[in-house]
Amino acid sequence: MTRRLPVACAIVFAVLFSVALLMVPTLPGVDRPGAEIVSHVNEHAGAMRLQGLLTILGSLALVVVLGYARDRLRGPAAYVFTIGSAMVLVEVSIAMWFTTGLALHAADLDPSTARTVADVAAMWGPILTAADVMVATPIVLAARDGLLPRWLGVIAGIFAVEQLIETVTVVGAPATFFAPGGVMNFYVGGPLFVLFFLALGIAVSKRPSHDKAEHEGGPPRN
Repeated sequence: MTRRLPVACAIVFAVLFSVALLMVPTLPGVDRPGAEIVSHVNEHAGAMRLQGLLTILGSLALVVVLGYARDRLRGPAAYVFTIGSAMVLVEVSIAMWFTTGLALHAADLDPSTARTVADVAAMWGPILTAADVMVATPIVLAARDGLLPRWLGVIAGIFAVEQLIETVTVVGAPATFFAPGGVMNFYVGGPLFVLFFLALGIAVSKRPSHDKAEHEGGPPRN
């Protein structure tokens, strides 16, 4: 049952985050006027609050995956992974403060206020990239050392490189592919984020190679 828990939580996380990502259109881009944001929030207020709920529930499942993954790591990389994991969870929570907060009093929302809050929320994806790199890179190193499957290392490597490239969205021009909170953040980085943590949960649910060797009577791997 213990080995099944991380994969079960990874599936719950992936389902909840995917539904949350797809159930509400993204806020109007940073190039759009505040009046469009007010209109968007009024139209989707209920769904935005539900999106926040699904995201937080998904985060509770994700933290189980992160805990099991941390148990497989060692040395400085393990500490980097811990810091990155904490940053991911905190930044997701803060982003939900702003996006769901917009929906609390949608009918009374002022366009200039809406634009300011949406601008803060738009920087979630660009800033989250650093935390994602901190989480993915130790997994690449662990896979190289045989602590985790090689296939997971490939997925982690792709995710880390994409997130490193995605840091350019911090300074990306409005109305472009690289705009903060735009296409690259949500429709490239978002699916890869879900895929990586789903794969991580599947991988850590399997018995470590050295445990298997000892169980079968063979010498443990260093």
